[in-house]
Amino acid sequence: MRLFKFAAVGFAVALAGCIDMDMDTAILGPDEARVSGYIEVSREMFNMMGGEAEFCPEDEGGTVELTETVARCNMFLEGTFAEVFEANEDGSPSPSATDLGDGTVRVTFPMGDMTGEMDEMTADPQMAAMFRPMFEGHSISISISGAEIVSTNGTVSDDGRRASIGFDLVDLFEEDTDIPELFEAVVRY
Repeated sequence: MRLFKFAAVGFAVALAGCIDMDMDTAILGPDEARVSGYIEVSREMFNMMGGEAEFCPEDEGGTVELTETVARCNMFLEGTFAEVFEANEDGSPSPSATDLGDGTVRVTFPMGDMTGEMDEMTADPQMAAMFRPMFEGHSISISISGAEIVSTNGTVSDDGRRASIGFDLVDLFEEDTDIPELFEAVVRY
């Protein structure tokens, strides 16, 4: 499962309100990255999504852990940027990495589509009241790592090697959410 598919599944399920996602993209070189992390959903959502093959394809870096209540897709994929980052077939924004030629790479994650989709749901107070409880207790965390974070609009770790953004899904119901349209970092490899 390439990075954009992993993120897209996470964002789509996030809109259903029953997900936890933690994903890291490590920049290893001028054209090499490693994606690791997980998406966790309820067993009910897992079954509605079509089971393991749709949720977490093994041939694309995923392994599934199942309990009675939770399905977790553990993700590990390493390769070139073309292998890890794939453009969306519909032309919508997808995560990307670009070698800047000076030992750094710019990595971007479009977040605007996710917050834009929520505008419809939160515009109707009754719909928002109905869906909000499903979002409570769930969160998304995305990080970009490497030898050094040169710049980012996320939070930089104490060691300066990881930029991250994270939020509780109920934050999507807030009118003035601080989730950026684009999460990005310039990373030295």
